[in-house]
Amino acid sequence: MVINRFWRSGSGNFALLFALAAPAILAAVGFAADVSTVMRAKVNLQISLDAATLSSSHLSDSEANRKLAFDSYFQANVASHPELSNAKVTLSVDKGVNYVKTKAVASADVNLNFAFLFGDNQHIEVDAGGLEATNNLEVVMVLDNTGSMAGAKINALRDATKALLDELDGAKSPNRKVTAAIVPFVTAVNVNGDEFDPSWIDMEGKSPNNGANFPLLPDGTRVNHMNLFKALAQGTGWKGTGWKGCVEARPGTAAISDVAPDQADANTLFVPYFAPDDPGDATSPSASYGNDAKVYNNSYLSDDVQDGTDTKGEDKKIAKYSNPKAKKINDKYAPLTVGPNRACPTPVVPLTSDLDKLRAAAAQMQEWNGSGTNVSEGLSWGMRVLSPDAPYTDGAPWKTPNTSKIVVLLTDGENVVYGASSEPEKSDYTSYGYLASGRFGTSNQTDAARVVDRWTLDVCEKLKAQQVQIYTITLQSDTAANRTLYGKCATNPGDYYAVSDPSKLSKVFQEIAGKFTTLQLVN
Repeated sequence: MVINRFWRSGSGNFALLFALAAPAILAAVGFAADVSTVMRAKVNLQISLDAATLSSSHLSDSEANRKLAFDSYFQANVASHPELSNAKVTLSVDKGVNYVKTKAVASADVNLNFAFLFGDNQHIEVDAGGLEATNNLEVVMVLDNTGSMAGAKINALRDATKALLDELDGAKSPNRKVTAAIVPFVTAVNVNGDEFDPSWIDMEGKSPNNGANFPLLPDGTRVNHMNLFKALAQGTGWKGTGWKGCVEARPGTAAISDVAPDQADANTLFVPYFAPDDPGDATSPSASYGNDAKVYNNSYLSDDVQDGTDTKGEDKKIAKYSNPKAKKINDKYAPLTVGPNRACPTPVVPLTSDLDKLRAAAAQMQEWNGSGTNVSEGLSWGMRVLSPDAPYTDGAPWKTPNTSKIVVLLTDGENVVYGASSEPEKSDYTSYGYLASGRFGTSNQTDAARVVDRWTLDVCEKLKAQQVQIYTITLQSDTAANRTLYGKCATNPGDYYAVSDPSKLSKVFQEIAGKFTTLQLVN
């Protein structure tokens, strides 16, 4: 009876049941806590090993310094994690002439609260590998400096260029040569900078393109662009009349090739870029500083000098360039976009290990209105900078083992031939002359732009055939046409970047640099 009443009684059942369940509950809590501890310990051990591996994977390190750095980093990191005990680590090194590979394994015991549930303190093990390749780097940045880059975009480009150069600085080592170059472009490229050689230039009017935008002289020859610059410089007008350094594209297949200039072959020489004076009143600010799609934008001399040619229609009078009375240039605008050097950007800086020089050049980049965007011309000069042959000769031979050649291309718009569409010339002056001159194979601006697209892709294919890595970036211009063109131009689909926010540009440049500069964990 007493026993039956005991079992039927409800008093104290909760306490009794808790007492019976408590060991299982505590075991579950302890098990969960220990599982969490083991997981955290494994992560911390991996982090400690990764840091030690990276610290010891530099080719320039001596074996003694490598081992010291590895042990110091590992022990310092492990000491900050009390759940790890009895930590042990091994390091093996495979060192070649141009690379170092490290492999490390670490183990430790994890101090547990309920070790009896695991049998003993849990033993964990992790591994890591590091690789530093010391392939030499030749990096050329081909950068859009057209008028649409004004404001936040050109500022972001200056900052992003500096960010990439900072990454290259970190990639230098005694066993690795790191050089870089900058090629600013609009419709043309300026070569009158470091390493410039007059032998590249058609100084004597040999090329069929030299003077092609002007009528023939009385003796049946063409006027030489350099002579026009000299004539302007001798006058009393605008001070900025000397040749700044931009060049036209070469004729034929040489336009998008790296064939060396040769004074014995006129088609290989570069014609000085000389934008003719457009018809109009040079004293009018609207005529002196314009970027209109339909009308002439580059009037910088008065038209009241006659040399026997028709005074109506197209204005190509040569006499006015040598007549001081004709020089009525609005100096307020001339340095930026007006004159014979219209839309000519800052000069190329060829391959150099002096990254401070490149930082200074990047800081001087600015936008330049006029003529449109010709990426094929910028890329062609990027190819010439990387080439071992003249005009620039700092590049290693193509496909040199242990040398990586890299192009980073940025543009903020589609290729376009711009300006004066309703005028006889059909465009502003470009690196291919006027649209009406026929060098694009069409007098339609839209069709001409697609021709430039084709040239751009042709240069990309030439570069990739020489094993050049190409990274392409469009800034606020991820159009279907650009996505197709620059997706094909890039070495891999993942090497095309569409950036909508200029403030993100530096991060993208850093990410690209990380693909070819950084010491990497390989597992």
